Amino acid sequence: MPDAEVPLTLESALLESDFLGATGTAFILRDVTGRVVDCNDRAVRLFQSSREDLMSDDPLRVTWNPVHEDGTPFTLNELPSVAALRTGDPIYGVVQGIEIPNGEQRWFTVNAYPVIRHGTIRGVLLAYLDATERVRRGHVVNMLLDLHRLESEAISEAATLRHLCLALVASGQFALVWVGVARDQPEGRVDIVESAGVQGYMANGMVSWSGDHPNGRGPVGTAFRTSSTVVTSDLLAAAQMAPWRERVIRHGLRSSVTIPFSPGGERAVLCVYSRHRNAFDELTVSGLENIAREVERVIAHGISALELAAALSGTLTALARITEARDPYTAGHQSRVGSLAATIAGRLGLDEGLIDRVRDAGAVHDVGKVALSSEILIKPSRLTDLEYRMIKRHALIGYEILSKASLPWPIPEVALQHHERLNGSGYPNALVGEDIILPARIVAVADVVEAMSNHRPYRPAVGLEQALDQVASNAGTLYDPEVVRHCVAIFEDGYEFGPDQSDSIFNV
Repeated sequence: MPDAEVPLTLESALLESDFLGATGTAFILRDVTGRVVDCNDRAVRLFQSSREDLMSDDPLRVTWNPVHEDGTPFTLNELPSVAALRTGDPIYGVVQGIEIPNGEQRWFTVNAYPVIRHGTIRGVLLAYLDATERVRRGHVVNMLLDLHRLESEAISEAATLRHLCLALVASGQFALVWVGVARDQPEGRVDIVESAGVQGYMANGMVSWSGDHPNGRGPVGTAFRTSSTVVTSDLLAAAQMAPWRERVIRHGLRSSVTIPFSPGGERAVLCVYSRHRNAFDELTVSGLENIAREVERVIAHGISALELAAALSGTLTALARITEARDPYTAGHQSRVGSLAATIAGRLGLDEGLIDRVRDAGAVHDVGKVALSSEILIKPSRLTDLEYRMIKRHALIGYEILSKASLPWPIPEVALQHHERLNGSGYPNALVGEDIILPARIVAVADVVEAMSNHRPYRPAVGLEQALDQVASNAGTLYDPEVVRHCVAIFEDGYEFGPDQSDSIFNV
């Protein structure tokens, strides 16, 4: 049969095209002993290793000390390759932090597919997709929420700074965090007032803010004198780190960021260290800088623990911006939903405090999308069944994220329930009727109306009139009829969606 008449199949297309060379996924093939027997060019680039190095005889060479998102190491049996070889079943969506040979930590979503021939497992094909940006963004969210929760216990400036250090170590997974204050002395002394993480690295007198002092020419002294953030991507290679290099090696530190700030009006620096090279990208640095600014605000205004827990606008706006920065098509969606939901809540006669919480809940109802890949969020075509199942997980993920902090009811609950429907056809728990809390029923209607009124990558805007018709025709079936009635009346009275005017403490 001539080549032109040979049926084209997916398998033949993969073999005959340059898919393996052009794809953004790194593929590594291991045999049953764990030895790497083949890989594609993307794997060589992504892991910054030669092909020969990747195909070493060491069956664990490519794992590079993998860790979970919470920083705990993988056991041997937890590795996707080992699990797939043991069970003969594919393993999907395992997130691993891997230290590649240059000392940098990258994050990957790993799938493992057993290779079976004539009923016998011959090996395992591993697919690695870079998830570094998503995971680091999630760490920024966790740092912010952890700081908010810990601040609820703060009763003094010292306690606030202590909680800052603890939050960054716990949620940012940084090796060492300390706050140093400049003293008005000729030698430019810097006193360490709070710290968390690695013990024994810092000592009073080992750094100075004075350029005339030998210990004042490193990142700390430079940050004090320039009032600018200093990022050191490789502490071992940076010339200005020469006085401290032996200490850096002894304590396993690899990169740092030094941020000048003014808690309580004092000249201070926030110093954060990682065990990995290049740990402080633009997103992480921006998040840390703005967390430092928020701590300044808290201390300067003497905000008490309870007042801080109630004053959520900065925290919630940051979470909204972190979510929407990944999806330009929905920028401002959450704040517009929050505003409409609050207006509906007011027409329903809810008390002022609950109206504010409904607004806050609407402003972060989609925060769970921070865990989704940008490719899915901005996909211009219809989602596959698998992609849709992944999208549906954002409600549960949002609840888990918001529940980590001491955020008042109903903010986490709305994130969980805003896709539930009265007849039980919603997700994630198929709740029915009044099992869905009223704030979630309000946000559900506001969410649908705002989303249908605006453009999405997979469809043009259908318009406000059709959006209102849609919720009205499903009132009592999918949506709370009283909520729908007031929503329609609000627009009949002239309500308009305004621009997204919320201010973010994060520039991401």
